[in-house]
Amino acid sequence: MSQPGQTKSKELKIVSKQVITADSLKEDKRKIKLLYIIKTLNGVSEKALTVGLYELKQKGLDLGYQFNVIGNNIFSPMIKEDITALLYVGYLENDPKNKKLVITSKGQEFLDAQQIEDEFKNNLNQLLNEVRMKINAINEENRMKGKRR
Repeated sequence: MSQPGQTKSKELKIVSKQVITADSLKEDKRKIKLLYIIKTLNGVSEKALTVGLYELKQKGLDLGYQFNVIGNNIFSPMIKEDITALLYVGYLENDPKNKKLVITSKGQEFLDAQQIEDEFKNNLNQLLNEVRMKINAINEENRMKGKRR
């Protein structure tokens, strides 16, 4: 309990964020590659994408994301920020039916205008074949959880 004469105060915490525009994304190779991966997977849940990127990093394809692993849970605030940026500019959307992130027509146009190295594409396709089963299992698990609700 507070003493008479004392007042409670709340702290206001101000956090600045960089404004995200379509033009600023043209310079961000990591977000372009993330968008390409989502397109290649034909839509993917956020959890499956995070696990997939973690597995790709373990196999040697590092996009620069930092991961935190607690038990069997893998998460990355950096991936969340990049997904939020891509959603904000309208290059991705959340499909409410199956809870997947899918590329929009605007995102497809943006991706078509970008240069992605053939070496990255070939390496990604090779490694995705190894990781795709795990990604599909997580997507299916999310779809089933959505049906039960």
